[in-house]
Amino acid sequence: MPDKPLRVAWFPRTADLAGNPYWSLLQQNLEASGITFADSHHSAFTQRRWLWGQRGRVQVLHFHFIQPHYAADERASWRRLRKFTLDLLLARLLGYRLVWTMHDFLPTWPLSPAWVERLARRIMAALAHDVIVHCEEGRRLLARHFGRRRRVWTLPHPVFPTPPSAAISRPAARAALGLPPAAFIVGFVGGIRPNKGIEQLLAAFAAWGQADAWLLVAGRPWPPPAYVAALHTQVATLPRVLFRPEEIPDEEMLLYVAAADVMAFPFQRVLTSSTVIMALAAGRAVIGPRLGCLAEVVGEDAGILYPPDDPHGLRHALQQARATDLDRLGTVGQQRVHAGSWRELAQATARIYAGSGRPPRE
Repeated sequence: MPDKPLRVAWFPRTADLAGNPYWSLLQQNLEASGITFADSHHSAFTQRRWLWGQRGRVQVLHFHFIQPHYAADERASWRRLRKFTLDLLLARLLGYRLVWTMHDFLPTWPLSPAWVERLARRIMAALAHDVIVHCEEGRRLLARHFGRRRRVWTLPHPVFPTPPSAAISRPAARAALGLPPAAFIVGFVGGIRPNKGIEQLLAAFAAWGQADAWLLVAGRPWPPPAYVAALHTQVATLPRVLFRPEEIPDEEMLLYVAAADVMAFPFQRVLTSSTVIMALAAGRAVIGPRLGCLAEVVGEDAGILYPPDDPHGLRHALQQARATDLDRLGTVGQQRVHAGSWRELAQATARIYAGSGRPPRE
């Protein structure tokens, strides 16, 4: 590490990334390692006066999500992407180090035309000095789709700390939520939005038709409102479904996880998922598609993965879960995700900021 403390600007900044403790935990641990943070916003980066004025004061520009820099209507998105590219080139010329964490292969809400998103990622992959991913599948996707193979760092996603007050037994969690104590409960927590596949989960649960099973769905509703309204309509036709589309504090989210026998995350698109990490950390087996990081984080020994292109895969996974020793799978997953820490992630990230160390398998 250099003698002078490194100063970093994040895009977006932590204040604009509410709803997931990942950002604040990483920033706190980076600050504990000596990194300082400049106040930043995606609009600041697009102002070349900011880039010029911060040179020498800020050494690293770390991008977590890049879509805000070029998001616009179909015609304007290309112009904004061109400007973003020129701004990245200028930042490099001015001596900034560019770091990109690829949290998703494609954004939650891709723009139209689709090639804008892929081109933006190819540009970011080409111009970043370093790219961080949270699993080896992220590394493979970078190489296969965006041509990036050098200085790619695979840093495992740590577990979110659990306050002692959030610890609760399965019977107590069910009693608090008004759920039957002896039911077989399938749970989903996280953002209520189209890429999460909640309508498919409801349909698979209905087709499964297990008389003693309940489905629990809870999390913050995201746009578009019509999606949540359609889910309400679907839920109204089904028995034994508890649907809570509302803002839920992190510690209360663990109440829903604790109540479940197994957690189901039927993502339509996914790379990294903090809710899967949270479920595994709580000792719950996970059902999900064999997509993104799930094949590594969940694997075949901590959950039940199904082919994403199998229209009956989710229903079959629910059936399999009913006949599986889920506590054994949950123990394996819990041990796996507890292997890393936020301190270790911050230390590795700080080394990347400093340009030191050698990435694995360049």
